[in-house]
Amino acid sequence: ICVLPPTLRSKGRQQGARQVTDKAVLCAMLDQMEVLFLGIQDEPAPYVVPLNFGYDFGDDLIFYFHCAKAGAKLDLLRANPHVCVTAAQFISYAGGSVKGHLHDYRSVIARGVASRIDPEAEPEAFHHALCRLLIQQKRDAAQADTPLIRNIQMWKVVCKPEDVTAKAEIKPNSPEEVPFRPPVPDGIPLDESHIL
Repeated sequence: ICVLPPTLRSKGRQQGARQVTDKAVLCAMLDQMEVLFLGIQDEPAPYVVPLNFGYDFGDDLIFYFHCAKAGAKLDLLRANPHVCVTAAQFISYAGGSVKGHLHDYRSVIARGVASRIDPEAEPEAFHHALCRLLIQQKRDAAQADTPLIRNIQMWKVVCKPEDVTAKAEIKPNSPEEVPFRPPVPDGIPLDESHIL
């Protein structure tokens, strides 16, 4: 659920032409995405895991994910809960263009801290997180009440607004502009300025 104050302000980062700072637009972007990549600190290289997810954006952007009760990912998260998450979409406008572009993308990147939601100490938070995940995946939230949930863990990643960035090739100015436009020739010359 996206609760709106007007814009995000990224501390110490330049806001370029492709940066999305409007919170409603960012939420609309996330609403279109299905996979969250969770980057966990490991040696000698980061460990990145694709996950399905849910989210809330109130004061902080909070991502929710579920997993089994044991595994390498959990060992790494317990050792260091500071993570980076990325969700993205891409479209190629093969055979056409939109506003002079041959492709478009949406991306959200955030740094945050991961923690397990204890179903016994925080049953309402656990249920809410699972419902948000199911809704994001276009599933029935009533599935959160099945006995199978005893076999999973729910985790959250809390990201402060200043640690969230979002970008798009063709920047949407409103939530209604977030869905990708159809790839049809529009008569606008190809814009290659971003790759020159």
